[in-house]
Amino acid sequence: MSNLKPIKKENLSVRVYNEIRSALIDGQYEPGDRLIIGELAQALGVSITPVREAIFRLISEQGLEMQAATSVYVPYVSSEKLWEIQQIRFHLEGLAASEAAKKITRKQLDTLIALQRDFIAHTASDPKRASYLNRKFHFAILEASGMPTLQATVEAFWVVTGPILKIFHIKTAGLDYSSDHHRHEAVLAAFEARDSAAATRAIQDDLMWGGKIMFDWLVEKEKEQEQKPAVQAKRLRK
Repeated sequence: MSNLKPIKKENLSVRVYNEIRSALIDGQYEPGDRLIIGELAQALGVSITPVREAIFRLISEQGLEMQAATSVYVPYVSSEKLWEIQQIRFHLEGLAASEAAKKITRKQLDTLIALQRDFIAHTASDPKRASYLNRKFHFAILEASGMPTLQATVEAFWVVTGPILKIFHIKTAGLDYSSDHHRHEAVLAAFEARDSAAATRAIQDDLMWGGKIMFDWLVEKEKEQEQKPAVQAKRLRK
């Protein structure tokens, strides 16, 4: 007789939550995408109830937002909010890199090297894959730090910024790092040398570079949105 136990309702809700959360982190959705509960339930092979519970949990964590009564959307991240998140990530991921430099195993470092090699191979041709690999690289550092509370805190920010990170990699898809010294390489070198200070600087340099490009892009997008009503009003006056 099998030792399998029935899946409890709350466990199913957690599994659905983790699936949707991972999709947000990995950039499978873009800002403005609408999530329809019935379609999600069908895709996941579950009833509507656990999906609804997962959706409301993600809304409370700011990973999703509800408009009107039942319309659920992936939120747009403002430049102000992105700046705040980047400042927090700057310090927390810097600390994680510092600790990882002390604790990382050879196997973990080899995994990071392989992830970076795969990332470089896809930056110019497959932005979706590059976005996924970039996330895997950063999460592997968090795991190597051996600080689960810090890891969970940073992951919560990735739920919010995952969709915009996908756009970032699409925007920079023309960049080919294959013959350049990507910022992740400095992180790997610091880990090889067990240099905590260098690891902190390297990961923070990476965050500052990518964060500035995303921040500047969002500021320009917000300016365009502000100008649209003025342009439409001018046309009406004509």
